[in-house]
Amino acid sequence: MFSGYGIIIGLFILAGLATAIWGGLLLARSRRTLSWPAVKGCIEVAEPSSPENDLLPLIEYSYTVEGRTFRGRLRFPAGTQPQGPEFAASFVRKYPAGSEVAVYYDPEDPRRSVLERGNQGGDWLVLALGLGAVVLGVIMLVL
Repeated sequence: MFSGYGIIIGLFILAGLATAIWGGLLLARSRRTLSWPAVKGCIEVAEPSSPENDLLPLIEYSYTVEGRTFRGRLRFPAGTQPQGPEFAASFVRKYPAGSEVAVYYDPEDPRRSVLERGNQGGDWLVLALGLGAVVLGVIMLVL
């Protein structure tokens, strides 16, 4: 029969494993963007705050693929918590309204696009936290 302690640690390990899998999926998805083709786009909106979070910028852009125009939005990893308004201001300076930018789009679904290809810092963090929780849980279970 398992003790309550063992069940709690087992659940902790499972949560860590789920988090690690999620982090791995985030990394795989962001790595796929490295092979996406680029087109010219235009920054339509560059504001220092978004409806979701006053400290995250609102950057919207448009781009055209095979005669069809699409709109996209600069996305941040879930849980991004900027330390101050300078974070948003740096993106507004990097992507000012009216500027021309490279937009990378998914050739299988051109509605999906990014301004910045590849892995973002938060992607690695999710995987690392999940793996850390698994290791810590196993150590606690063994001791």
